[in-house]
Amino acid sequence: MKLFIDQFSSRIILTIALTLLISSMYGSVKLPPLISDNMIIQREKEIHLWGSADPCEEVTVQFQGKKHETVADMQGKWSLLLPSIAAGGPYTMQINEITLNNIMVGDVWIISGQSNIDIPIYRVEDLYKELTDTLKKEKVRLLKVANNTQLTGPEENLADTRWRILAPENVSDFSALSYFLANDLYEKTGIPQGVIATSWGGTPIQAWISEADVKKYPHYYNELLLARNNAYVSNVNRAAHTASRAWNELLYRLDPGVQEKWYATDYDDRKWQTVNQYDSRKWTRTEHGPHNGSYWFRQEIEVDASHAGEAALLRVGCLVDADSTYLNGVLVGTTGYQYPPRKYRIPEGLLKAGKNQITIRLIGGSNASFVEDKPYKIVYDNGEEQPLSPNWKFRHGAYMPQQRVQGISLQNIATACYNSMIWPLHNFPIAGVLWYQGESNTGRAEEYEGLLGDLMNNWRKIWNTPSLPFFIVQLPDYMPPSEKPSESGWVRLRESQRRATLNDPNAELVVGLGLGEWNDIHPLRKKEMAERASIEIRSKVYRQDVTVTPRLVSGEVSGNSVILTFSDTVMGDHDGKVYDVELSGDGRQYRNAEAFAKENKLYITCSEIMNPVSVRYAWRNTPPRANLKGEGELPLPTFQWDMAH
Repeated sequence: MKLFIDQFSSRIILTIALTLLISSMYGSVKLPPLISDNMIIQREKEIHLWGSADPCEEVTVQFQGKKHETVADMQGKWSLLLPSIAAGGPYTMQINEITLNNIMVGDVWIISGQSNIDIPIYRVEDLYKELTDTLKKEKVRLLKVANNTQLTGPEENLADTRWRILAPENVSDFSALSYFLANDLYEKTGIPQGVIATSWGGTPIQAWISEADVKKYPHYYNELLLARNNAYVSNVNRAAHTASRAWNELLYRLDPGVQEKWYATDYDDRKWQTVNQYDSRKWTRTEHGPHNGSYWFRQEIEVDASHAGEAALLRVGCLVDADSTYLNGVLVGTTGYQYPPRKYRIPEGLLKAGKNQITIRLIGGSNASFVEDKPYKIVYDNGEEQPLSPNWKFRHGAYMPQQRVQGISLQNIATACYNSMIWPLHNFPIAGVLWYQGESNTGRAEEYEGLLGDLMNNWRKIWNTPSLPFFIVQLPDYMPPSEKPSESGWVRLRESQRRATLNDPNAELVVGLGLGEWNDIHPLRKKEMAERASIEIRSKVYRQDVTVTPRLVSGEVSGNSVILTFSDTVMGDHDGKVYDVELSGDGRQYRNAEAFAKENKLYITCSEIMNPVSVRYAWRNTPPRANLKGEGELPLPTFQWDMAH
């Protein structure tokens, strides 16, 4: 028995010794994801390092030939401030047993907002693939903050993430706008650049603001209080999930196209009607009224023998809302909502010489549609393209009632993203912020000016930088163009964005006009948008002598005309004419006006308005002829000027 006890004790001692040895080998110091290999540190600001360790453990940092020491507190937290240094690198840093490699010092930017920040490189590769497949910049660093929510208060740590070097193998899923901005700033300044992309598609601005600021808006704050009731959220989401599953199961069971395999190559569709894909007013209606449920489309396409059996890409544009797409009876792709472009790989061996059958099962309501001006074609590996016909054999599938129960998306609740995706960054010094958001706030556009001002002041406080520069992307053109003056939440929100920057000396507007797509809320020209942002940043932050967008300075009424003055020269077409300008005599009804630009002034008249009090420029979702620009060919923003200003 004694021998057994001695052996047991020896094993315990050995286990403890091994544990201590392993602990001493690897250490107990832990670092947040922001402090890691390949990170970039903000130049000319104190370097803030922090992390955790065993209580009272000594933490030693060696950097640039100097040693810095501290001790973890009783909760195991430690923090150190190192002297600022100039741009440079790569450097190595030692923190106890941890070695951090390939560190750069330069400028760090927060790039935040909703889906137009989220849109990754792979979504824009049609335009920039040759560049993104080859571009590598060792001195440009990228970090994507993982989506996370918290409603009860700020969190100290990010969800796991990592710094990346700008290189083809690292960027496919990274924010395209952030990528292009970092690269352009580096190329134009020579200073190492880092971007932290922290965004979430569909989120409203109130999700990115602290609780103290949200309290000023009871409709958002009360929603937050309700969402903190876990039982309420759980029950609502459980009901929504149950309803969605029941709806889809019934649709699948009732859909004759599924049961009879309308996607099969040998299915006889001769009795189906023929429709044009863009004439949705015909095929979304039935003799009983609007259709909701499944729609089926079939067409044959002739494939040359030279392409038989080869892999290819089937592009079916963008579809509203969800689709399952088949080729020769085989499912080649499915997408659950309307926005992503449909790019479906055709596997090797599926295409055959001669006739091939394409079938689309589309799920949607009376707004179901094929989005115009999107690509509908087969792209072969040699680059050859074969367009699809806009005419399809068509038949309705199952009719379904509207889905009634909606879930609660926590990321859309006030403070949810601020607590988990902004506050954890506050220890990491930055150079400034690019904010591209607003699409989800157009329903309450007028209050956006105040919300945006709150966000900028809020973030300046948490970074303890009163002059932290903000660059606000004004929403670009979107939705069908209009020749007549029109009102919408989209244009009013643009004005709220502009006004929020007017009286803020540390904020600038980045004009989106001209880079939108009338048929897509996610325009693809992210490189051009990044270049516009870069111009404003290089002027304001780097003091480079670049031509920026002229700003509206003042206005005056002269008889029945209005004269607007700008900060720099403005231009229209070759004879100075400017279009999409409107005048009003009462601030409510507007009429199209004649306008021409000369030097830094815009002269506006309208024969129907004798006593003008208000001017609007490009005040449409998609202004068809807006052409007011500065000397650098940069377009001016949409704006409103009132006599009271």
